[in-house]
Amino acid sequence: MRFALLMRLILYRTFAGSAIALVLIAWIYQAAPFQQLVVFIGGLFMLLLLLQAGLTFTLINERSQWVFQFATDTLLASGLVFATGGIDSPFSILLGLLIISAGAFAWFMLPLAITMLACAGYLTAVYSEMWLTSVPLPDTQQALHILLQVSALMLVGGIMAAIARRHAGLRATSDRALRQHRKLKDLHDKLMGAMCEGVIVLDDRLELSDMNMAAAALLADRPVSVLTGIPEIHHALRQPGRPACQCEYRRGDQVLLVALTHLSDDDDARWLLTLVDISDLRRMEWQMHQQEKMAALGQMAAMLAHEIRNPVQIMVQGLEMLPGGEVKGVNIRDILHDEMLRLNRLVTTMLDYSQPLKPAPVLSYMPAVIEAAMKQLELSRTCAIDMHCTLEQLWLDGDHFRLVLDNLLANAAANSTPGSSVGISLDGQDDRWCLCVSNQGHISEQVRDKLFEPFVSGRSTGIGLGLATVKQVCDMNGWRVNVTQEGELICFCVDALIESASDNALARLAHG
Repeated sequence: MRFALLMRLILYRTFAGSAIALVLIAWIYQAAPFQQLVVFIGGLFMLLLLLQAGLTFTLINERSQWVFQFATDTLLASGLVFATGGIDSPFSILLGLLIISAGAFAWFMLPLAITMLACAGYLTAVYSEMWLTSVPLPDTQQALHILLQVSALMLVGGIMAAIARRHAGLRATSDRALRQHRKLKDLHDKLMGAMCEGVIVLDDRLELSDMNMAAAALLADRPVSVLTGIPEIHHALRQPGRPACQCEYRRGDQVLLVALTHLSDDDDARWLLTLVDISDLRRMEWQMHQQEKMAALGQMAAMLAHEIRNPVQIMVQGLEMLPGGEVKGVNIRDILHDEMLRLNRLVTTMLDYSQPLKPAPVLSYMPAVIEAAMKQLELSRTCAIDMHCTLEQLWLDGDHFRLVLDNLLANAAANSTPGSSVGISLDGQDDRWCLCVSNQGHISEQVRDKLFEPFVSGRSTGIGLGLATVKQVCDMNGWRVNVTQEGELICFCVDALIESASDNALARLAHG
């Protein structure tokens, strides 16, 4: 920076010297009183240029070099005034230009010093030229001209000193602001580097604006578009009024918790993405889930032995009485049929709860799915059904939706008060779909908080795996399930984002 400034100043002096030489040769040199002195000043100027260029490579400070350059130029200009006519020399304007050039630097003492030197040099040159040419003392007009010339030089010097002082103040303020900015930037870089969480800043075009090392490590070589392509993030980006969004991004064994926040309306920093690696947490949750499932399997085995033993004993006793067909008004075949259906329901429920789930979304016609569930369960034998469906098609796993609906309908029918109806509604609101299954009944306080746990039932004949299966399927598909009770109306609601085929393709791309 310092070297470039000094070399630029040398270049400007070279151009100025060349222009002055052309003017001298073309108009003034032939009429100059001291032509040899003009040649000597030209040669001295070239030597000073070389000396100035050599000083740029020394350890002499910048201000000392400025003083040397402007002082020598002022002396040379004064000598040029002397050699080209003194008071009548056109080169007296050079002294003013030198003062203006000195004021361009942020050091107000420089233009003051050059002004004093220029005034002294001008007066010396004028009166020395008069003395050597035997010209009498200046008359009134010449004295006034000299006075105006010196006054003009001093006025220009005062103005340039004030400008330089102002420039110095602004430069000092700018330097302080720049140092503060550098400190803040260093602090920002240290904070970003020390954070274990990934931080990504996106601009208004969803392109990368800033990212810390943790985010780069978490993303590896993947582009930021894999995050913006997650359906929840994609929906949030299309709704600027939404304050924040949070979801999970899975790729292999890695699980990232991704949070989207709207920073500001600036073009360069519009969105903030934070990444937290929760792979270990999800792995621990899976291990705990496996342990809970093993415990549940132990309970299941004990309950299964108890539940199967009773129907088997009844079936054995029925088989002993079977040759008679009917004993004391008891239909043995109907009893065996009911007990076999009970065993079948028991085994089916346990298989639904224990089987692994992997969502496979397809475009499903929802009224047909709901009607098929109603027909299969034959709920019309025990209670009436009110169905309301405003969504014709949804992109989801139809088998998983059917499994949830079957269990909710069976639960509603089994716990409804006699003579009441079961309600089914599937509606869409904003960008979410919502399934509600309602019935008239009551949930006890002891059971309410444990409804979705396995082997928890409010009925003595219940197994306690239906609602646990509902919870398991909803968690696997990213659906939300909850239950509310207002008076005697119980309502189970399942809701999730409405996805399209393109959203699902983006999700598959984001998850690799």
